[in-house]
Amino acid sequence: MAIRNLTIYIVAGSMIVWFLGFMFIDFGLIGKLVLAPAMVFRGEVWRVLSFVFINSFGSSPLSMLLELYFIFMVGRNLEACWGSFRLTLYYFIGLIITVIVSLTTGATVVGARYIHLSLFFAFASVAPEMRILLFFIIPVKIKWLAWVSWAFLAFEFIMSQSWPHRLVIVAPLVAYVMFFWHDIINTIRRNRLVSKNKLTFERRKTGARVIKASFHKCEVCGLTEIDAPDMDFRYCSKCNGNYEYCMNHLSDHHHRSE
Repeated sequence: MAIRNLTIYIVAGSMIVWFLGFMFIDFGLIGKLVLAPAMVFRGEVWRVLSFVFINSFGSSPLSMLLELYFIFMVGRNLEACWGSFRLTLYYFIGLIITVIVSLTTGATVVGARYIHLSLFFAFASVAPEMRILLFFIIPVKIKWLAWVSWAFLAFEFIMSQSWPHRLVIVAPLVAYVMFFWHDIINTIRRNRLVSKNKLTFERRKTGARVIKASFHKCEVCGLTEIDAPDMDFRYCSKCNGNYEYCMNHLSDHHHRSE
């Protein structure tokens, strides 16, 4: 019920497709592998799977190597965390929904870019604090790359001029929502609770009265340094105890004995 080392097969197939497409440019191999609904309905059913092996970020060797390294790294770590079955299930849910959307809307799909991005979002949710070397040089946490990827995906969704293409973008994310539904709900609830507690605290802070405490108080008139900031206060040496008086009553009071 599972394909072990699934991403290794994807990487190997992508390398073969890139090599053949590079060596036999005139043959038009890539055009025969894209997910084109019209051609699928004419009997070219292999397209529902072959489009996965097309490099999504250009045909240069560098872009191909970066993309395949990205797929391998994400898939290897997710499989180690989830196991082969869950990884296979997650990947094929995104794949099947993408194919269904393409066939029903007529949208042509070149490469599995959005499926692999969905895979990356799952990895970022499982291990957000893990660090990787961006471009093999810059250390960065997975969660920050995920937020940037979410932002670019949202921008692409908004700027797209075609609703079929927008549905192709969203389709693989169904797998992410299915697998991380409870985490999403708990995060929303936690953020709402934090906002509510913060608002309650601010309201209490606004309505609270500020009470100033005094350090000096006259035993006769009750005057404090808050009432008269310029007043001096002294302890009476003739009183038996720690009795403090303002300067107006320091020499004009009844001496006390404990």
